[in-house]
Amino acid sequence: MAIVVLTSAGNAPGVTTTALGLALTWPRPVLLVDADRTPTQAVLAGYLRGEHPGQRGLGRLLQATRERRPLAELLDDETIELPPLRPVDVPTRFLPGFPHPGVVGLFGSAWPDLMDALAADDRDVLIDAGRIGVEGLPAPLMQQADQILVVTRTSLVALAGLRLYLPMVAETSTETALVLVGSGMPYSRAEVQGQFATTIAAEVAHAPAPAAVLSDGGRPPRRFGDSSYVRSLRAAATSIVGRLDATRELIGARP
Repeated sequence: MAIVVLTSAGNAPGVTTTALGLALTWPRPVLLVDADRTPTQAVLAGYLRGEHPGQRGLGRLLQATRERRPLAELLDDETIELPPLRPVDVPTRFLPGFPHPGVVGLFGSAWPDLMDALAADDRDVLIDAGRIGVEGLPAPLMQQADQILVVTRTSLVALAGLRLYLPMVAETSTETALVLVGSGMPYSRAEVQGQFATTIAAEVAHAPAPAAVLSDGGRPPRRFGDSSYVRSLRAAATSIVGRLDATRELIGARP
């Protein structure tokens, strides 16, 4: 299946909330991976309302690589199931991130093994990579990703940061696109695309109160799963999946 990396230039555009929302509305089986190198355990503390993952997550996968155990065989045991937005939704699995900031620096040699395991998985994989950062994204993420999505707001401050950091990704990956959160606030999709000459893969509504259900574990209002905010996430997920499938068909059609 496909690997999609979500990242941001900064300015709190909601990359984790967007990644979580896309995973929960993905139209087929998907695994969400917390690979934020500035660990916050936001999904565990927010959407899962403080659930403790035990020892599951990237920390234990790091130990497995040191013991030369194949990560592909251990992956499912390190994940937990996320509560669906609607009973009919496709189940979503979640791989918790770094248990401590000190683990991030030790994980360098484990990135290739993790990405190989994710590439062998029979589900789509969404990776929340957090901010791009001054050193850029880890090379194995860039090399294995079928699509890198840079999440951004459309304010002048957000776009100024995007102008600084987008080239670090775009120069090393031809499969880079944007996800706009709050198009038209104030700059439109057309204006952003004209400024950056980068494909816009999807748009998500800027809706702080509904988004807090995902980011902060707020109590969902009645019919939240069918709200306009969640509908925007579903439309975005469908758009991204369509792009992935179209690219795969194009590659398959090449002689």
